[in-house]
Amino acid sequence: MSGTLKTFFTIIVNSKRYSSKFRKNDLNFNNNETFVYNFKKNKKEFSLYLRTFKGDIDIFYEIFWKETYTDHLKFLNKSPEIIVDLGAHIGMTSIYLSLKYPNAKIYAVEASSDNFELLKVNTQSFKNIICLHAAVHFEDGALHFGGDELSYNQKISETGILTDALSIVSIMKNNGIQNIDLLKIDIEGAEAELLSKNNSWLQNVENIVIETHPPYDSITLNKDLSPYEFTIKSQSKDVFFACKPVGL
Repeated sequence: MSGTLKTFFTIIVNSKRYSSKFRKNDLNFNNNETFVYNFKKNKKEFSLYLRTFKGDIDIFYEIFWKETYTDHLKFLNKSPEIIVDLGAHIGMTSIYLSLKYPNAKIYAVEASSDNFELLKVNTQSFKNIICLHAAVHFEDGALHFGGDELSYNQKISETGILTDALSIVSIMKNNGIQNIDLLKIDIEGAEAELLSKNNSWLQNVENIVIETHPPYDSITLNKDLSPYEFTIKSQSKDVFFACKPVGL
């Protein structure tokens, strides 16, 4: 059996195992069972390490099967050169963007220590992805980060692991970034403060694809972005694409 075919069958079986326990509310979050899946896309071979019972499979289907961002990215007027992925999880969105824009430099920012370890492993064959371990915030400092046991629902909380927090300004300064062509945001509600406080850095961003979380909504998003000439071009459930006029 070829590696690709084996991966297909294994991920189907493990998806059913995960979804069965999820429906029964019987997930054991201490079970760190991890499988490596081998893929080939756009002539690029790569491996993904996914934890069966942590929700990683949900994100795999969202990014690579449903292609959540595909329709939004059609509004880009050119291929981005600098991409910043906020809430990079274990790297699947960064990998998707690297496959789509192989000449771009991608900064993958993730706060969860457990997720970050897999982020580094999953992206090691993608030389254009730079992994940064930090919680993105409207100011530098430290935050408690944790919460839900599902890997993709980790967020800023009153308890949890104390984690370094960096502002967008610091991320740009530390990495020599002048302008961000595409900013992806999926940070489990922290977008409310990020986009409303100390947000002058938005003048150096051209395009944003963002997943919002209640109570933050399209009205508030538009209120925060419109002073910087952004217009919301597309919406699919809670995912939005916003951009500036060409040539601004």
